[in-house]
Amino acid sequence: MLLPPNRCLWHAPRKYICPFSSTSIASSKIGKSPVVIPDTVTLTKLPPPKHENPRETPVGSLRVKGPLGKLDLILPPYVTITETPIPSSTSRRATIKVENPRIRQQREMWGTSRANLQKIVLGVTEGHSAILRLVGIGYRAMVEGDRRLLQMRLGFSHPIEMSVPEGVKCSVPTPTRILLEGVDKTKVNQFAASIRKWRIPEPYKGKGIFIGEETIKIKVKKVK
Repeated sequence: MLLPPNRCLWHAPRKYICPFSSTSIASSKIGKSPVVIPDTVTLTKLPPPKHENPRETPVGSLRVKGPLGKLDLILPPYVTITETPIPSSTSRRATIKVENPRIRQQREMWGTSRANLQKIVLGVTEGHSAILRLVGIGYRAMVEGDRRLLQMRLGFSHPIEMSVPEGVKCSVPTPTRILLEGVDKTKVNQFAASIRKWRIPEPYKGKGIFIGEETIKIKVKKVK
């Protein structure tokens, strides 16, 4: 596009400057990195379920089975996973690819699918855990009913009782520590967040339920 008269390129509006860069769109750095699959883990591709509406995009799933359990990973139709053996090792290497990396949605799901696969493989082999710390006078917890009922004293007039969801193991090593373990990281973190909602850490006395190494900055009260 030509510039208006008496206007130089330096002071030209953005719409008059043509993009001269021909650099290709950068691919996903996370998506390109392979995932190491141990020999105790198997990957099985499941066919997409039949939808009543034929216009819906079929979505397949990948079943990951390991020594601690099995989980399913939902995959879009444009994502493919290829397994290749690793030389001088019993493990395998899983590579994630998409049909067209130039499409933004596929490029975004490229790295997301790789991260989810890595999380699931780690869950079925080693498991995920979350530690909650109860900070406050009289705060304590205990597990009842074959570790399926969590009871907490958090300064209310009544104890707080929460049922432990399926797939999550709850234990109390000390009265002020709650240990959550499970294969599915999403379930473990979701239950930890539900427990934290009862006493969100407050910034004046530093009391509350903290997850992991969570800290809070103490505020100074205003004295009139």
